Amino acid sequence: MKSIIISIMLLSGIVFLGGCSDTVSPVAFPYKGNIFYSNGGEVSRLQLSNQVSSTLFTNARHPDVANNGKILAVEISPRTRLIFSDLTGANRETVLAGVDYTGPKSRQYMNKPRLSYDQRYVVYESDNVYNPNSYVVSASDGTLIAIIGDYDKKQPMVSPSWAPDGSIVVAGWKSMNNGIYKVSPDFSSIVRIDPNLTNVDEPSVSPDGKFIAFTRDGQVWIMGIDGSNPTQLYVGDKYFRMPTWSPDSKYIASVQTNGTGRIHIFDIDAKSVAEVPGVHYVSPEHQLCWRY
Repeated sequence: MKSIIISIMLLSGIVFLGGCSDTVSPVAFPYKGNIFYSNGGEVSRLQLSNQVSSTLFTNARHPDVANNGKILAVEISPRTRLIFSDLTGANRETVLAGVDYTGPKSRQYMNKPRLSYDQRYVVYESDNVYNPNSYVVSASDGTLIAIIGDYDKKQPMVSPSWAPDGSIVVAGWKSMNNGIYKVSPDFSSIVRIDPNLTNVDEPSVSPDGKFIAFTRDGQVWIMGIDGSNPTQLYVGDKYFRMPTWSPDSKYIASVQTNGTGRIHIFDIDAKSVAEVPGVHYVSPEHQLCWRY
């Protein structure tokens, strides 16, 4: 009987935040825009209006979308390459070409690239095992602008996210310097802003610059941009990764990692979370991008 009840709850797709995951709400699916994601080597788009997902192009992952509609992504083969592409993948422009393990560390791996709000810079993290630092490069020609973190000094910094003022929020590595840090807009200084939390990862700054979403022990949390009032949004048996804000800063999209691999949407004001119906699966090591 218990398994039947749980199945009904999951089909409904709605549970309350901060409480029992079995509570059902009849609220209709109200969200708009498109969420871009990747699975393996495919970049896809999920249309929230009808919950239809379609593959846009292959041989790429980690999409982010520019103001002009082009997709920033990481090409996989024959060697890692940071690119801009149209929606078909047919027209690809190189931002930064990768190198093998004998080349500069900043170009050996390029993961989770994000465009700055003024479209001038790209920040990305490198390999999260051997070189867990983040790099800022020119969005026009890939020129290296700044290195964030220093793995050799046990201060690696990963999962970068831009704030509207040009600052960057990053996470320290869990086994060394874990915490959430803010990098100044000129990339010259970095300070820890969370209240000494543990097991935190994947910070994501809201487009209005007021909040940071992040994961902690597989759950989605938010706090003020200054690290104030950290709050867990969900209590239950689901685990999430890759929190990403809606353009109006009202919702957070995240991916369930134990089970469906589907995108869920957290409504901050309504204190609810809904699983997006439809057929789609998101790689848990990649990233989401939500655009109207």
